[in-house]
Amino acid sequence: MRRKLFIFALAAICLVFVSGVAVGVVGRRAFQPKKFQSVLVEELDLTPDQRHTIQQIWSKVAENHSPVPMSEIEKADAERWQAIDQLFTPQQRTQYARIQQRFEARMQGLDQGNRARVASAEEQTKQLLTPPQREKYERLLARPTHDFYYVRTSTRPSQ
Repeated sequence: MRRKLFIFALAAICLVFVSGVAVGVVGRRAFQPKKFQSVLVEELDLTPDQRHTIQQIWSKVAENHSPVPMSEIEKADAERWQAIDQLFTPQQRTQYARIQQRFEARMQGLDQGNRARVASAEEQTKQLLTPPQREKYERLLARPTHDFYYVRTSTRPSQ
């Protein structure tokens, strides 16, 4: 009787273990993102052939994509803002600068918690780096950022 109980308990434990593995494998596959997620695929109700062809078309684009150098983006942005700035009269430039300052102050206030966390993470990162790494890291941090909601212009006062 005791031996049967032991075998039954061992079989139950094995069954639970195998069930857990099976659920884990199936569950992981169910929650993995599809290899080719696209608005086109989702919204256009494409056939498998269409999906395959579109994947090939866009894969070629991705393979040959060359990023635009940040210096070129910054140069184009500076030229654009310089042209806009030339449209302003001195009074409009002053008004715009005040509007921009209020906006920037508001954005900084809204983002203060994130800024504090980023500053802390940056400081922790610096502590882990060697002096040459830290120097390079400082240069990386000094690069201008391009936030889409937060436009830096030539019409605002220098910081």
